[in-house]
Amino acid sequence: MKIEYIGVSSAAFVLGGIFAVLGAIGGFLEGIGKMIGLSFSIGVIPGLGVGLLETLMLIILYAILGLFIGLIVGAISAWAFNHSSRLFGGIEIKIKE
Repeated sequence: MKIEYIGVSSAAFVLGGIFAVLGAIGGFLEGIGKMIGLSFSIGVIPGLGVGLLETLMLIILYAILGLFIGLIVGAISAWAFNHSSRLFGGIEIKIKE
């Protein structure tokens, strides 16, 4: 069994979705880290409030950036695979049933 063609739009959407989820997780972790740092530098209550807002903004920002980057990378990767599979014959896989 060989993979000889990958749909450009489907690969772009799948990779965009994966990058969006990873970006949201990264934004959450970075926001929590900043929240802890702010609570030490400007006090517990103001630091947690500012940190929570920043955490939400980072989650949204990283998810959106991940989506756009994933769409671009997925489309380019699928396009490159489709053109190179014509030269090299695709990817051979074995599936056990």
